[in-house]
Amino acid sequence: MTNKGKKVGLITLSLPRERTDLAENFGKKAAKSLRLAGFEVIDDGNLIFETDNCINTAKKYENIGVDCVIILLGTWVFTPTVVDTLKEVDLPFGIWAEDNPASFSLTAGGIVHGSLDELGIKHRFFYGSPHSERLLKETSAFIRAAAADRDLKGKRLCVVGGRVMGMYTTMVDIIQIKNIFGIEVEHIDSFRVYLEAKSAPDSEVSRVRKWIGDTFGKINADEKILERSIRLYVALKDILVKDGYDVVAVKCQDEMINNYASSCLAISLLNDDGITVSCESDINAALTMRILRSISGEISLFGDVNHIDQQEKILRIVNCGSMPTLMAESRREVDIEVQYEYMGKARGATTVFCVRESPVTFARLSRINGRYVLFAAEGNTKKVEKERFKEAREYWPHAFVKLDCDMNIFHQNIRSNHIHLCFGNYLTDLKEFCRLKDIDFICPL
Repeated sequence: MTNKGKKVGLITLSLPRERTDLAENFGKKAAKSLRLAGFEVIDDGNLIFETDNCINTAKKYENIGVDCVIILLGTWVFTPTVVDTLKEVDLPFGIWAEDNPASFSLTAGGIVHGSLDELGIKHRFFYGSPHSERLLKETSAFIRAAAADRDLKGKRLCVVGGRVMGMYTTMVDIIQIKNIFGIEVEHIDSFRVYLEAKSAPDSEVSRVRKWIGDTFGKINADEKILERSIRLYVALKDILVKDGYDVVAVKCQDEMINNYASSCLAISLLNDDGITVSCESDINAALTMRILRSISGEISLFGDVNHIDQQEKILRIVNCGSMPTLMAESRREVDIEVQYEYMGKARGATTVFCVRESPVTFARLSRINGRYVLFAAEGNTKKVEKERFKEAREYWPHAFVKLDCDMNIFHQNIRSNHIHLCFGNYLTDLKEFCRLKDIDFICPL
């Protein structure tokens, strides 16, 4: 996991009459602990006694662009200082009390935490030593969740091509998305992509074709079909970069896949390039994938829930070709095949590989009666031979995941044909994110 680039502002509160020496020491230890964890810590090292100074410091951190602020209760403090600061500054706040009986930090924590709850002011309360591994995991998850929240705000999510028929769970209320996540949902027509693909520079298409041949395994796609798929990739990337989109939901059925080429290879490579792209116009997928990507610092996957082996606790995820090739053990294990004809007359190029072995975290944003929930679980991906792909689709990429959860609860909470995962264990981070966004968190442990 990576904490690089994630910023946390620290404010150490005390009162002049109290043990200011203990407060100073708490502040130094907390800052050191978080820096050693890889976070960028903004802290001027001074104790704060007055409300105005606390508010101004928090506002300064907000202007700097911190992801969150943690207020350290160095001693007994006056509660209105914390309350007024949280009411004035629109950032995620954590309140941290140290386990030191001489400082009366926990005593302050009790009154501050209780007062904030009485007033309905959102915050996260931490208690323990800066040397505690348990507490460092909790604070780190909070900071990463806050960074994911900040990463989403102000983003523009592009829907390319409109809605896929019949898939209710891919669509959203754009006002709700703006209110919860701060994301603007916009649209690009498929015809623009088609025109740009047709006129993509031959030199760039040839460069990408050579790179594919040098990078991947077997190339079994017809050259004309492969060229159209490459042109879609070149065109989409050019449009998205020019227009400033890095979260995207693409529709290729039925227009593109029937008349030009499927978007499978393009979406796979765009995800490799760092642009978060879902297919079948699944906006909830794109949002979930972006959250996973922001929290983990790793690539995230779009796939179909294909099968659950209840006895072995193995989930099979299959997709028509958009899984990122960087999730393979090696790109040399990624083959390029032709999309199945039943998918669309023009077909297209698709990838074939198995996701490498790793601990993974699943997630999926869904709505129940209009209210967002996040379903999440953990497991471990397992590599299998491509021969087993024939049980579902021989020429599509697969992920096989050994689940670490209650299987009955798991399948009861599948609310989409799509599911998403990233490498690493991030359940705690996702739970913190849901707390920040007032989203119900569902985990089948």
